[in-house]
Amino acid sequence: MSELRFEDLISPTLSSDEYLKAYKDKSIINKNFEDYIPESEIIEKIKDLIEKKHKKIKIVALGADWCPDCSLNVPHMIKIVKALDNDNLEFHILYGIMVNALHKPSEVIWHKKRSPPEAVDPKFNLKAIPTFYIFNSDGNLISLIVERPKHNSTLEKDFLEILEKNL
Repeated sequence: MSELRFEDLISPTLSSDEYLKAYKDKSIINKNFEDYIPESEIIEKIKDLIEKKHKKIKIVALGADWCPDCSLNVPHMIKIVKALDNDNLEFHILYGIMVNALHKPSEVIWHKKRSPPEAVDPKFNLKAIPTFYIFNSDGNLISLIVERPKHNSTLEKDFLEILEKNL
């Protein structure tokens, strides 16, 4: 996939609970978290797969509080991770990505000084937010979910597909 490793993440991250607490006053985030109901049969398939393989998985979401897709999909992923309730699954959230409105077409879209370094690190190859980076137990990147689920899919279906192909 890529040479990106979990250890390349150098900025402090938030856990799911820290994120929900930090953005408790942002009603859209809380509403998106509370209202989302992951597909239970997909959740069960993910649980079974993680348990059978005995592998640790780490997910890192890069995003920003100003981003509508982040306000929708990061709370949805939190709900999925909480529904999975598995010690072999970690979810980290890195917010603070800022757009550089003055970037040239050949330059990275993210603001180099106002964003975390991961936003402009070529290893992360951040094209849109949120991006969910999925790492295996060795800390190697196995796949990404960029911005939103695939057409006619859900985050949990996309996550299951990634795990089925890569664990």
